[in-house]
Amino acid sequence: MSTLVALGGASPSRATSLPGGGPAASDCYAILNIQGTTLAARPNRLECKDGDPQCDQDGDCHNERCKFRVRVCIDQDGCQAPSALRSLQISPAKFAIPRPMTLTGAACGDFADVLVPLKGKGKTRPGKQVIVLKARAQGAKSTDTDKDTLVCLPRLASEPCPTTTTSSLPPIVVPTTSTSTSTTSTSATSSTILTTTTTTTMLGGTSTTTTTLCAPIVVGQAIPNTYRLNGTTGEKRCTTNSASNRFGTCSTDADCGGTAGACMTLPWVTADGQVMPFSTGTQTTFTVAAEAPFPTCEHNLCIPCGNPTASCAGIPGCELAGNPNGCVPRGTMGCCDTPGFIVPTFFVNILGGLCSRVDQIACGIGVVNTSNPQTGDNEVTKNADTSDPGPDCLYGTGDDPAPLPCTPAGAGNDYNGKIVSTIGNGSPDADGIHYRLTTPELSTTWTDGQSPPGTCADGSTYDDGELLVSQLILKAQPTTSGATGSFTDQNGDGCKRAGAGYISATNPSTDGPITVPGAESGGPARPQAYDGSTGSVAAAVSQVFSGPNSLIRDIGFVAITPQNPPVVVPAVSCSCAVQPDCPE
Repeated sequence: MSTLVALGGASPSRATSLPGGGPAASDCYAILNIQGTTLAARPNRLECKDGDPQCDQDGDCHNERCKFRVRVCIDQDGCQAPSALRSLQISPAKFAIPRPMTLTGAACGDFADVLVPLKGKGKTRPGKQVIVLKARAQGAKSTDTDKDTLVCLPRLASEPCPTTTTSSLPPIVVPTTSTSTSTTSTSATSSTILTTTTTTTMLGGTSTTTTTLCAPIVVGQAIPNTYRLNGTTGEKRCTTNSASNRFGTCSTDADCGGTAGACMTLPWVTADGQVMPFSTGTQTTFTVAAEAPFPTCEHNLCIPCGNPTASCAGIPGCELAGNPNGCVPRGTMGCCDTPGFIVPTFFVNILGGLCSRVDQIACGIGVVNTSNPQTGDNEVTKNADTSDPGPDCLYGTGDDPAPLPCTPAGAGNDYNGKIVSTIGNGSPDADGIHYRLTTPELSTTWTDGQSPPGTCADGSTYDDGELLVSQLILKAQPTTSGATGSFTDQNGDGCKRAGAGYISATNPSTDGPITVPGAESGGPARPQAYDGSTGSVAAAVSQVFSGPNSLIRDIGFVAITPQNPPVVVPAVSCSCAVQPDCPE
C-alpha cells in the first residue's frame, strides 16, 4: 500500500509528494513533489481550490486557474531505491519540468510552474492536468510509471478568498477603503514581520483583512530588483587543516590545536590543506525578477555574464594560438565580459608568493530566501568520485571506460569524475535572510613576472611565459546555511580520490566529510539580519579534478566569505539556465 509522503527540498512541511501508487518495491523511483501543505487526495492526485494559498501559488483568487509549483524527485525513501536510474521521462514536455541534475542516488530537480485552468463555459467545472513520470532502474527491469493528476477546483463567485479577517456587522455598502503596512520587530532575533492591513468602512461596521508579506532583501525596497553583495572581513576562525576546533572561533593558533597559521581572519580559502587569505574586494551582482509567494519567500535570482567567450583580460597568456602555456581547455575559450561575480587578483603566500584570480565563465543562478520565520532549507552537500563515468556522466552504463589505477598518474591524471550535489538537510535554516548561489568559475594561479618577489601587485594578469601553477574549473555553490563535502566511492570500484583531497594525501580526514556548520549549530555560515543591520557569511565546500594541470590532482576546497548587507544598484537584465555538465 502506498504512503503519502510530505517532503521538500526546503522543509518537510512545505511540500506534498505523490508517489503514484504503483508497486511498492518501485514506487519511490520517481515522485511528483508539489509546493504547499495541502494533503493529497490519493497517492496520484492532489486537489486545490482556486486561490487556496496552501497549493495555488499565483497569489490570486477567482482568476479561474490554479498555479501548482512542482518538481520531480527520484530514489526517495519508501521502497527499494536503486543506486541509479537508467532513464527518466517527464511529460507533457510543454511544462519543461527539469530533471534532477543526476540520476544517481536521491535527488530533486528544480521547481516549475504548472497552470491548470478551470473548465466549462462559465469556468465552473474542475480543471485537470496529468503529469506522467516514467523511471527505469539501472541494471534492473523494474520501472516506475506514474500518472499524477493535479486538479483545480472552482471557487464560487460568492465565496470569499482565504484570508485572516475580523469583522463586525455584515457589509452593506463600501464607501471608503484604506491600506497600511506595519512591522513587528523582535530584538532577540533581529527579525521584522511585515503585514499589510486593509480596513474597509461600511454602513454600520468595518472589516479588517491582514496579509503577511515576505521580508524585503533591503529594507524599504521592493524584492524584484538588482542587488550587489560586497565582500568584507570577519572574525577569526580555525582553518580546515586545524588539529582541533575546525571552523571554530579562535584568538591564536593554540585554539586550533597548535597548528601553525591555522587561526585566520575571514575571508579565507583552503585547498589541499594550503591556506589562502581571500580577497575582501569580491562583488556579486544579481537580479531578482519576481517575488516568490508567502510563506515560502524563496526568490530565484540570476547572476549576469554577458558573452561567456569574450576575451579574458585577466589571463592573456591563455589566449595564444596553440596554447603554449598549457592552460586547461576551458581556459582558452575566454570568460564573461560583463560578469556579475568579480574577484580581484589576490596574493597566495606559498611557493615563494603567487598571484591568483577567479573569472566567471557563464551566467549563474541561485535563491535568496526571506521567509520569516525561516522555512528554507539551503544547506549544500557535494560528494565526488574521481572515477570516469563516461560521456553520459552516469556510472554503470555501457559507456563507462575501463577503470584506471587509483593513483595521481592514473585516475587522477584527467579532468573526469562525478560530483553530486544535494540541497537541504531536512531542517529549516536559522532565522534571517539566506543566499545560495551557483556560479561557473575559472581559477588561475601563477608566478607573476611583473610583481616584486614574494608579492602580487594589484591588477596583475597571467601573461605569456609566466609559470602557470594551477588552473581549475569550479562550480562553487556558496550558501549561508552550511555546507558539506566529501570524496565517496559512487560506483563501487574502490577508488574515490587520486590526489591530495581536502588536507593532504596522507591525512586520514582528507576525504571528508568536511562540514562548515550553519548558524543554528554555531558555525561560521550565517544569514543576513532581516533588518539589514548585519551581513551574511557564505560557505562553499567542493571538489576539483585538476588533472595534469596540477601536481596535487584531485583536491577539495573550502571557502568562507563574509559579505556586507546588500545594496540596490541600477537594474541589470538577466536570464540564465545553468546546464547540467560533467563532473557536475
